[in-house]
Amino acid sequence: MRLNLIRQILASFLLVCAGFALAWFCSLYLLRELAAQLELLSRGTGLAAGELLPAQRLLHGGQVTVLVLGLAGFLGGLVGMVVAASQAARVLSRLKQATRQLANVVYDQALPEVGNATGDDLERAIHEMMRKIQATQQLYLDASPLTRLPGNIAIEQVLQGKMQRGEKFALCYIDLDDFKAYNDRYGYARGSELIKLAGEVIYRAKGEHGDPGDFVGHIGGDDFVLITSPEHVAPVCQAIIAAFDRAVPDHYAADDRERGYIEGTDRYGVTRRFPLMTISIAVVSDARRSFASPLEIAQVATEVKDYVKSLPGSNYLVDRRISQRETS
Repeated sequence: MRLNLIRQILASFLLVCAGFALAWFCSLYLLRELAAQLELLSRGTGLAAGELLPAQRLLHGGQVTVLVLGLAGFLGGLVGMVVAASQAARVLSRLKQATRQLANVVYDQALPEVGNATGDDLERAIHEMMRKIQATQQLYLDASPLTRLPGNIAIEQVLQGKMQRGEKFALCYIDLDDFKAYNDRYGYARGSELIKLAGEVIYRAKGEHGDPGDFVGHIGGDDFVLITSPEHVAPVCQAIIAAFDRAVPDHYAADDRERGYIEGTDRYGVTRRFPLMTISIAVVSDARRSFASPLEIAQVATEVKDYVKSLPGSNYLVDRRISQRETS
């Protein structure tokens, strides 16, 4: 790449020099012809040689000036070409080095500091690109391989950002009811299909009833998070429940679907009947209370989720408690 660029610079310089040389020779030729015409004119009109001497000196000076300027321009262009080629080679060398650095960036690597005094625009741009690559790698490694949705790190970052900016939000903690029984009955592959279905249902509901900047994350297993604005909670949650309840029966065998339940063993080893899977949504918002950290939000959401899961069928419940910090 470096040789190709230098060749292009050299070819461009030679092309400019060719045009400059052509104009230079034309100027010299015209001045020479003008001097010859003056000589013929003096002979034809009988003018004394001294009377045309100033004009001849002027022409001679013009010839010398054109010659000197032409040589100076050529030498200056040659020096400029060498400097430009050297600078281009240096930039390409730095870009090549930066490419190797970018290829070896890992998300937990400490990036070198670039000060405003010593780092130029290129170094700062490369450093910023490496920082963005690290952030992307971190989110990618944290994402769910099944749903491709971002995980806990991204969820915490989104919540932290909204809290710092003072944006009102509602966190919807979404969990599938009786998923373990379904997974035991139909196997891991069918369970994974239902988890993917849940992710698609949540994401579609966010797109149809939420804001473009709303966030969907996958905590893990059958737990999801949707972060939206408080005013969109009702339509989004209702859309999730309706779509999920409509799609879930098709994932059961006909006899299980007709009975409305499957038999399985619970976590205590007791055999019992489990209804067709439903979905529970616990909603925590800062519209009525304040939170100190994403961890506190998660703790409150878990409390609400434990209660809403005890209700029959698919439900969503909004935590409407007011914190002590708000009432004091």
